[in-house]
Amino acid sequence: MNLKNRLVERLKYPFSLDMESGPAYFKVAAPGPVAAGFTLGGTGAAALAEAPGPEADATLAENRRALLEGLGRDSFSTLLTARQVHGKRSLTVADCHPATLAGVAASEADALLTDQAGVLLGVLTADCLPLIMVERQGRAVAVVHAGWRGLAQAIGPAAVAEFECRFGVAADELEVYVGPAIGFCCFQVGLEVIDCFRGQAALAGSEAWWRQRPSGYYVDLTAIQKAQLLQVGVPAENVHVLDICTCCHDFCFSYRRDHAISGRQLAFVGIRENTVSV
Repeated sequence: MNLKNRLVERLKYPFSLDMESGPAYFKVAAPGPVAAGFTLGGTGAAALAEAPGPEADATLAENRRALLEGLGRDSFSTLLTARQVHGKRSLTVADCHPATLAGVAASEADALLTDQAGVLLGVLTADCLPLIMVERQGRAVAVVHAGWRGLAQAIGPAAVAEFECRFGVAADELEVYVGPAIGFCCFQVGLEVIDCFRGQAALAGSEAWWRQRPSGYYVDLTAIQKAQLLQVGVPAENVHVLDICTCCHDFCFSYRRDHAISGRQLAFVGIRENTVSV
């Protein structure tokens, strides 16, 4: 079975596969004028960060340019990422002035939000959980990097709170899309990681998010994230999970599987400057 067929058979709405317009990605059927998705990784894929080799910088720049081009000419002027540090800080892009964008790119943050058209927001992952958040009419968007340390600090709920603070968007007005990450099958941790979550109110009365197996302790990042989002008012039907384990599948980059020698997938979202779909 070829790669495309392997991928398509795993997908259901609101996710589809785009292998035609630039770097291949899992496309999100987001509302309004929003473009959103999760790029593929692994062998032969177009890395969006930390690709090995002497020509890495030029390759990464071309891959990012190709992604912007593929999403529609003149839809986005830039792809913006921040310095991810496994924290809970959210930054809001309030305008598209070059100085503002440069300041965000140089800042430490694991969630980016905007209501501005023309800027594509991104986070980079290779096992951590990537989230895309979209106001149901497409008036504001966010992208979130949530590893276990970010989840322990409740970065998802922090981004939801930022939506309400900055844009007046309540939790029940959000659609949340969860991209490929290391799965319950593969994410082995020490007992200290489980202890980080045991006291969280969102997980009270539930043990379904972790298991002890003969080989050790395992944690379900997606289950933790969903519980946290539901606790702050995001409806269960508004949380859409692309259930693909990065460690299991060769079409994903995986920091753990590849012993830290890995490219990165990109989770991206933005509001088009024009409203014509691509």
